[in-house]
Parts: sequence; structure tokens; C-alpha cells
Amino acid sequence: MTNVEALKALYTAMGGSASDVSGCTTIVDVLNKFAAKYDGEDDAVLNADAITNIAAVASAISPAPNLQDKTVTPTTSKQTITAGSSYDGLGTVTVNAVTAAIDENIVAGNIKSGVTILGVTGSYSG
Repeated sequence: MTNVEALKALYTAMGGSASDVSGCTTIVDVLNKFAAKYDGEDDAVLNADAITNIAAVASAISPAPNLQDKTVTPTTSKQTITAGSSYDGLGTVTVNAVTAAIDENIVAGNIKSGVTILGVTGSYSG
């Protein structure tokens, strides 16, 4: 049983609906469902039980979650960054500096003389 499956089982054992967590693929997804379920609960005993059970499962998780590190090169289009299917989530996401390399049209001849865009100083004087 994976750590995600164990947390899903705990969620349903504590009265949550299996359908609430069926689409969860990471530990963080399931913990967010726990947070949503118990948000605003007035029953301190219920909250204490939930925290105790979650803490017990979290301390028993072994091995630690398998996080993927990624490096992202900015583009002119929106990008969605997700972990690969064999990972529990993302660890570090590194976003590279934006340079003129993102667009082949960012060249000196296309930029007004004296203006610098992404490190390219223009030479256009038309």
C-alpha cells in the first residue's frame, strides 16, 4: 500500500467519503481533503482525534515521499508544472532567468536604438 493509499484509507475510516479522495494522486492532495473536511469544526475532540491519526500516519510514512525536482525554462506561453507519474509531488522547481532566447525576434535590429530588452541593446533607428 502506498502512502497516498494509506492516507485515503484513513480519510474514509474517519468518516470521509471515498469519492472525496478518489482523484487524489499525492500526499498533499489527500491532506488538503483532510483540511477541507475539518475546516471550521467546533468539535475539539473530533479535531484532536483527526490530528492524532494524521500524525500517526505521517510519522509512519516510509520511505519519505518521492519528490521530483524540475527546471523550467520560461517561454512566452503559460506552462503548468506537475510531477511525473512515478513521483508523489514536486520538491524544488527552478525557474531559469528570462533571456532573449525565448523569442528569436528579440535581436538588436528589431529594437529601437538605445533600448535594451532582455539583455539585447537595440540598433534600429528607422
